Amino acid sequence: MDPITVAAAIQTTRALVKSAKGISDIAHNLDGLFHAREEHAKNKNKKSGPKSRMQQILRMRSGDEGYDDDTSISSVANDVLEQKKMDANLLALSREIDQKFGHGTWQAILDEREKRLAHKKEINKKNAAAAKAKAEESKEFWHKVLVESGKGLIVIAIGSGIVWFLWWAATHGPSVR
Repeated sequence: MDPITVAAAIQTTRALVKSAKGISDIAHNLDGLFHAREEHAKNKNKKSGPKSRMQQILRMRSGDEGYDDDTSISSVANDVLEQKKMDANLLALSREIDQKFGHGTWQAILDEREKRLAHKKEINKKNAAAAKAKAEESKEFWHKVLVESGKGLIVIAIGSGIVWFLWWAATHGPSVR
């Protein structure tokens, strides 16, 4: 996600806060905002597509037009300015929510979200451990099946060899002649 998507999510949520009668009215947009922020944080190191107007201006003024590097002054300045812009918009959103629904509402939303994310992570960890145990159990089962099948094949081969030898001895042995 690019900073524009995050900014759009913030602006949409801010617009909905003004007309919302309850937190449930803006819950979907808050979820979109948090998702956009997480995606932006994940994709921060990846190169983005087209350059924003601000980044183009920074490149021209800093003389970095020929460079396409994340360490150039224009790239660093653009990243810092975009982050500051997002932080300012997020602060404005938090103030609007606190003003509309009471002081501490935004922090309560953030705390509850963190608690739910931690719970989800714990459940995923337990599920992964259970899946690993089940896979290990299945592996042990199939190992036993193969070992026992191998033993059965060996017994059948030895029994077949004894029967063949007895048949050979009976038909080709010294007493037959």
